[in-house]
Amino acid sequence: RWGLTSSVVVAGGGGDNAVSAIGVGAVSPGDAFISLGTSGVLFVVTDAYRPAPQSAVHAFCHVLPNLWHQMSVMLSAASCLQWFCRLVGVTETELLEEIAQLSDADKASAPMFLPYLSGERTPHNDPHARGLFWGLTHSSQRALMGYAVLEGVSFGIADGLRVLQESGTAI
Repeated sequence: RWGLTSSVVVAGGGGDNAVSAIGVGAVSPGDAFISLGTSGVLFVVTDAYRPAPQSAVHAFCHVLPNLWHQMSVMLSAASCLQWFCRLVGVTETELLEEIAQLSDADKASAPMFLPYLSGERTPHNDPHARGLFWGLTHSSQRALMGYAVLEGVSFGIADGLRVLQESGTAI
């Protein structure tokens, strides 16, 4: 039908995070991991197909038989830190060293950052969502803004955790 010879091997594969699940040992229902790159993924192994489209929770088959997985996906995660470092002319290592020097009081005064630099998927499913800094003052220094970026991405992951749990997923 396809014109392939018998020497051509046809095999099933998997997506990047589904294949990574085996490498990190996420092979049983309830096992979970966070994958950070350009985007941010909270991946959870499930025993059944459980889509939750109302909150943009993805559901797919696992690469192992008789297993499934759900994912919350934020479109901008580690890429937010790369963007900010490029913007202010510092390396990621230098910025993280500056952030490590902040006191708890400093962190409490940090602005808020929404990491929607490429729109957002889970839980908003809005390609038009946009990122922002809120609460900037004359004392909003680079380290505080960098901290806000890290915190904003963390809150984005927490949003995904919340909607996964609301969909009935045990983690």
